Amino acid sequence: MVEDTTIKSPTVTSSSSSSSSSSSSSIAAKLKSSYQSLIHEAATLFPKMDQKLLLNVLQFETTYDDWEGSVMLKVVYPANKVDLESKKDWIYKRYERVPSVEEGRTLRFKAIRMYIEELEKLLSEDQEIEYVTGSATLTPSDAYSA
Repeated sequence: MVEDTTIKSPTVTSSSSSSSSSSSSSIAAKLKSSYQSLIHEAATLFPKMDQKLLLNVLQFETTYDDWEGSVMLKVVYPANKVDLESKKDWIYKRYERVPSVEEGRTLRFKAIRMYIEELEKLLSEDQEIEYVTGSATLTPSDAYSA
């Protein structure tokens, strides 16, 4: 099933209470449609990225000028097809962080200055990545919390 992601203009109505309700429904529908378009575009541009993580990074990066890009990343590789030790070395050289190995195929590390452009570079530089998930936080003070 293909969703209609067309953004419709809000209708202009008179000031009666039923018309006002109709107008605000139209505005709400437009906002929801715009959000669905953003979600679709994000999934198209970053298909290997957890969309919640991507939208959180985008939100923090665009809302807070002083956000330091504090992100806990989990980089998932295909099982038994990748040398995780060389990937750990690459992450250390690139981000100066020592990742831990989880479930034999995931590297977990805390990154600073991990903005949208850096996530894009991560995915383009390592084609073996299967998926990236994690969480973004406002402050780096929780860098080593679970």
